[in-house]
Amino acid sequence: MTSRKFLAATSGLALLFLSGMVITLPVANAQSTVVVNIPVGAGAGASAAPGYAPENVTVVIGVNNTVEWTNNDTQNGGTDHTVTSLSVPSGAASFDSGIIADGATFTQTFTVPGTYEYHCTIHAWMTGSVVVLASTKTAPEFPSSALAVTLFAVMAAVILATSRLRGTLPSVAAHPSS
Repeated sequence: MTSRKFLAATSGLALLFLSGMVITLPVANAQSTVVVNIPVGAGAGASAAPGYAPENVTVVIGVNNTVEWTNNDTQNGGTDHTVTSLSVPSGAASFDSGIIADGATFTQTFTVPGTYEYHCTIHAWMTGSVVVLASTKTAPEFPSSALAVTLFAVMAAVILATSRLRGTLPSVAAHPSS
């Protein structure tokens, strides 16, 4: 009976551990977003608040290569802005947010390394840049889908082994202790 309890406990712990691994996979691959603020007063003139804060950001592909601009320029009832590319690296697409109203956001994910210069088409003094660096990973990452399939295969093997061992373990009734 002790062998069965041990086997059941071990199988349960293995399933719990493997299930926890599968649940945490998306967290391990999560990327962060870089936030650029369009502060209050950005549209008031070149000598007012900075246009974009920070004006220049650096991101790494696969780590934090998404940038989100938030228009927080509430001056005079809210000021519209844009985020429009001036120059992009060879092979990259231009981007244009269109009008970003007060409180709204614009998000751009960068996939080509290089320097992206941008400005506000409404306020010419508002400029910024995004420097995109290639990923520093040298070895390919083990795909999370393959890991999930492997973990489920291990779980299935444990369940199968447990069910087959049940028939081979001696029962307490067949061998009473003396």
